[in-house]
Amino acid sequence: MIPLVLGCKQAVLVGDHQQLGPVIMNKKAARAGLCQSLFERLVILGIRPIRLQVQYRMHPCLSEFPSNMFYEGSLQNGVTTQERLRKHVDFPWPAPETPMFFHSNLGQEEISSSGTSYLNRLV
Repeated sequence: MIPLVLGCKQAVLVGDHQQLGPVIMNKKAARAGLCQSLFERLVILGIRPIRLQVQYRMHPCLSEFPSNMFYEGSLQNGVTTQERLRKHVDFPWPAPETPMFFHSNLGQEEISSSGTSYLNRLV
């Protein structure tokens, strides 16, 4: 923020206004507008974001949801399903052909020692 405040002529900000926003726990800060990210503010002010079209980090199966939900289906994959297979990993993955699984944790939810987040201990 310092270069912006001091009047820099150009700035490149890397992020995504459609991804996770700020976590504001203070009601006064939220009322002051801090629950809106800098990227969201810039878009509202008319700054047009330039979005990368190809993602390389996720398995194609996993990128389908954000592509359809946030980017009108326009997100492309720079990796194939075959490139995302973990061939030399010694881990008993429940369904090798499926890159995700859901685990139900029936443990009691507790507040962490930091007091700022929650956790579930494995049963």
